[in-house]
Amino acid sequence: MLPDIRNPFFPEILDGVTASLADTEYQVLLGPGRNGEKEEARVTEAMIDRGMDGIILVAPISSRAHMERVGTAVPTVVVGRHGSSPAYDTVADDDVEGAALVVGHLAGLGHRRIAHIEHHETDPTRLTEMPNARRADGYRQAMRQHGLEEWIDVVSTSYTQDGGYRGTKELLARPVRPTAVFAGADIVAGADIVAVGVLEAVTEAGLSVPGDLSVAGYDNTTFAAFGPISLTSVDQAGREMGQNAVRLLLERIADRPVRRSR
Repeated sequence: MLPDIRNPFFPEILDGVTASLADTEYQVLLGPGRNGEKEEARVTEAMIDRGMDGIILVAPISSRAHMERVGTAVPTVVVGRHGSSPAYDTVADDDVEGAALVVGHLAGLGHRRIAHIEHHETDPTRLTEMPNARRADGYRQAMRQHGLEEWIDVVSTSYTQDGGYRGTKELLARPVRPTAVFAGADIVAGADIVAVGVLEAVTEAGLSVPGDLSVAGYDNTTFAAFGPISLTSVDQAGREMGQNAVRLLLERIADRPVRRSR
């Protein structure tokens, strides 16, 4: 299950999944979760009802209780969340280290006023499990480690292009605006999308990148390398994430108790 099939990072995960299953008896069936708790529950319940052998979930909105119910019913691997449960396995990036790499890169270029755009979140569980919260923590830790604590500046918005645009408009309206922006407002994958919104707002303001403002994203999606964009980004190795998800899922399927009829 994928929350948004239009996100350019998810095909990387899907490529890893399909390649790993190419020589097995299993087929990949895809369901869109549409970034909604009810929609994600509806798709996963349909998968269970139709007797799927295993489920890989990219489920940023689902509650832990729901994922545990799914994992109890069928072998399950969750991609992009840091929480753990005996009911399912997880595959996630080291988001704290990823954020530290961004801050270290920008500080190495001489930046001090480095701002961060995060996804606005209030749910306590998702604040501990989701990449966006880990990246915000990693950003703050790295800023302190580089002696830049006084310049910590976080804008809470949404993990969309419009969220990046609105967040940047807010940052550019500061009395002392930042010289670099780390667009990490990602739930599972999408920070490069946020960075595109940042670039849009910067261009609209008559500024240039990197002349007036440096911008960094997260995910290293294919369009990050396009010449007109040329975006600095953290590579999450989506294909490898998909491969690891399959490996863990097949292990769970192999360990599943065999039901015997009487």
